[in-house]
Amino acid sequence: MSETVHIIIPAINFDNDVSRCLKEINKISSVDFFVTVVFDRFKKIQKPKYKYKLNFIFAGKINMSLKRNIAAKKYKSEFIAFIDSDAYPDKNWLKNALNIFKKKKPHIVGGPNIPFPKPSLSEKICHFSKRSYFVTGYQNFRKYKAKARYCDWLESCNFILKRSFFLKHKGMNSKLYTGEDKEFFERVKNKNKNFKVFYSPNVFVYHKERKYIGFLLQRLTFGIDFINLIKLNVGGKGFQPMFPLLFLLATATLIFLPVKLMLKISIISVITFGIFFTILFEISKYVKTIRLKFLTVISIGLANLAFAMGSFLYLLRVKRSLISKVYILSKKI
Repeated sequence: MSETVHIIIPAINFDNDVSRCLKEINKISSVDFFVTVVFDRFKKIQKPKYKYKLNFIFAGKINMSLKRNIAAKKYKSEFIAFIDSDAYPDKNWLKNALNIFKKKKPHIVGGPNIPFPKPSLSEKICHFSKRSYFVTGYQNFRKYKAKARYCDWLESCNFILKRSFFLKHKGMNSKLYTGEDKEFFERVKNKNKNFKVFYSPNVFVYHKERKYIGFLLQRLTFGIDFINLIKLNVGGKGFQPMFPLLFLLATATLIFLPVKLMLKISIISVITFGIFFTILFEISKYVKTIRLKFLTVISIGLANLAFAMGSFLYLLRVKRSLISKVYILSKKI
């Protein structure tokens, strides 16, 4: 293949995650590509030697979306491919994506981000939680190798598109720290009624799972941004980001209503057990042991509570700068 693909990786500094990502990218074959890593502050780094060309950009402490924009503008290529610094691609990642561009001619191609091989117990629980409809909604297919399909948007840790198309639509919104990928896809769709996004299980990357506390902090930041996660053109399922907050407010209202304590306890117990068994039924499709099922159900409950608390902070008009600080902490903790 003669196509030139520019792989863009936003990062904070050169750490073990970046090193692993670059080493795994070195296994990619049959595609002409080069890589750019966009860091925060300047630091003297001994640039590793790989079979591909590697660029470093020191752009300052800015959003990941702006880092991607800077790299895409600076270096010419036919295609650009986005991946996170704490992820790494399958060796056929680009080859499979380019084949889809030739056969189906979509505007953007991407796929799932799945856990690293041999995950720890905490990493398994985080992944099982994110794979649930009760955490990631109708977009949960992006967390495992689901059937190929056209979809409305993909996560910025794994998608490929033509550079000219990306620049034509002015790249990602540099003011957003989370949800920049969703905003980009919606903005593009508003200008292109025939906009096509193709998801393929063969265009996958491995993505590092957070420590469990970090996972909950991530859900908190997503909750703070819940208004931007609501999608109006896909029916009732597009309003799922509102449900955790509504449940929290309804429960709080019930607690303070002037009714008998036993009635309150009964109502809350019935609702809680109903939700518990509904979640248990859903995750039984992919979680097999009783222990993991129990831990996953509890985890999904905590994830929704963290999301609801984040949504409540939004209503209190918490400073937007808090999102970036908590999000960075969620990756470090």
